[in-house]
Amino acid sequence: MTTADGHLPVGTLLAEPLLRGTLRAGRAGLERGVGWCLPLSETRRYTDEAAGEPDLTGVAVHLPVTALAAPADAAAVVADLARRDAAALLAWTPPGADSDLDAAARAADSAGIPLLALPGEADYRTVSRLIGQKALAQSAHILEYGSRVHRTLAEVLARGPGVPAMARAVVGLSRCGVLICDADGERLAWEEAPGAEPADPDAILAALPEDAHDDHPEFTDANAHAAEMRLRLAPDDRPVHALVTPVLVGGQVFGRMVMVEPVCPPDPHDLAQHRVVAEHGATLIGSEMLRQRSVRAAEERARGDFVEALVHGRFADSHELGARARHHGFDVDGHFAVHVVAAASLLPVGRDYLRRTVSATRTAQNLEPGGCALTAAISSTIVVIQRVGAEHDPIRQRADAARFAERLHRALRPQLSDDLRVTHGRPGQGAAGVAAGYHEARLTMGLAWHTAADPVCGYDDLRVFAALKDVARNAEAKSFARETLTPLRRANGGDLERIVLAYIRTSGNLNAAARELGMHRNTMLYKLDRASRALRMDIRSADAQFTFWLAHHIDTLTTVTGTLDEEVAPPAAAPR
Repeated sequence: MTTADGHLPVGTLLAEPLLRGTLRAGRAGLERGVGWCLPLSETRRYTDEAAGEPDLTGVAVHLPVTALAAPADAAAVVADLARRDAAALLAWTPPGADSDLDAAARAADSAGIPLLALPGEADYRTVSRLIGQKALAQSAHILEYGSRVHRTLAEVLARGPGVPAMARAVVGLSRCGVLICDADGERLAWEEAPGAEPADPDAILAALPEDAHDDHPEFTDANAHAAEMRLRLAPDDRPVHALVTPVLVGGQVFGRMVMVEPVCPPDPHDLAQHRVVAEHGATLIGSEMLRQRSVRAAEERARGDFVEALVHGRFADSHELGARARHHGFDVDGHFAVHVVAAASLLPVGRDYLRRTVSATRTAQNLEPGGCALTAAISSTIVVIQRVGAEHDPIRQRADAARFAERLHRALRPQLSDDLRVTHGRPGQGAAGVAAGYHEARLTMGLAWHTAADPVCGYDDLRVFAALKDVARNAEAKSFARETLTPLRRANGGDLERIVLAYIRTSGNLNAAARELGMHRNTMLYKLDRASRALRMDIRSADAQFTFWLAHHIDTLTTVTGTLDEEVAPPAAAPR
């Protein structure tokens, strides 16, 4: 039996024949830990009055009763040693000395520090040897037990069966219920204690105090120290006693291990053993969690590399494509729709963007396990490649892609910001279809930002732009758009362009356009007259409106495709 710091309780020493029946006062402090013994003269030699810090923790002070003879001296000595956190006072009665300890006993009871009245044969040499032998024997016993626990758990770790198997091993050593959760409080494993009443692991997680997940004041010096807690799982239930141990790797908190004692309060000897199991178990569970995290990171990195090569068509030949596709379970002859997810919270700003990106990627990956083929984060976006059926029915394929995009938006919106957008291209076959679909989805995303389209839209939803895509690449078309829009933009810094667009969008309804812009009708007329003079044509005529509409669409396409071409090369044919 040891205290939390590994020392022997004073009460345990009282079972020794030399010290049996010597307690005079301070029974409340029998749980104080003792690891060493010093004479009073040594404690006075090294005291630092200015510091005022406890420097005798775990030390039993051996002193002659003569130092406690006068009531005033006794009170001062006891108060000073209690302030310095001495574990116990061992008052030795030399041969022929008076052993009046009444004043010291009152002071010891008041300070809560045990006072032992030692017989003449219990001099400093004898008592210090006894305490040293007991402390060393206890330390050796703890080391031996800890080595056995570590070896048992290390054998489980070496087989690599995962965190649940580690939890079962801890249950086998401690006979306690074991709950393991990650740093976000998500349950990773739960194992019931044999023969114990079933407990709800979610109730245990909910009963843990907040600092068990966020700040960790009870865990110091970057080591896994178990903290005792009494948890009440329900208002009418009896409390349960638990040991909560942080799972630390390199000083970073990876999670928590909670050992639920079978009885409350637990047996002190069992609790001491469970502390050893908790600290060794938390260390090895941290190693397993780190290994699994590394494996997941490697898998995600490999999948991300494959998805990036797939959407960009970066394969040397069909043999490389086939080999990598088999590894990732990608059917090179299947039909796929590519979805692109974009939001401000996915931009590399702040410390949490990477965690949000990983969490959103996993949510998308698990959204439709039977139909979602591959998911990866690429260029501040999340790319989802969805397997679609109905190989000979393009209309059904596009409908399936649209429904999946809606589900994807609903699933990711709580995790990401309200400006979340999901776009998708037309379904296609094999690697070439994926590359073409990705290019269309990215083009749709760029157009959606410029045209204020719906948060979820596909390439077909902006089909008018798709029809003009090849035209917009023509030099004559670019010159036409520039010559049409530049005079209007110079006239009023882009304000007139916005007004003309609203006027055309409302089918030439002057009142509706004014309401949309929050503008007076007369002001609207004045602005349209200015726009007509700048364009050198009456914007209220159908031909002028079509001319302006066509120039604006070509200019938008030129801007979007120019930015897209800098990031994504046009899709190439599949490797042969």
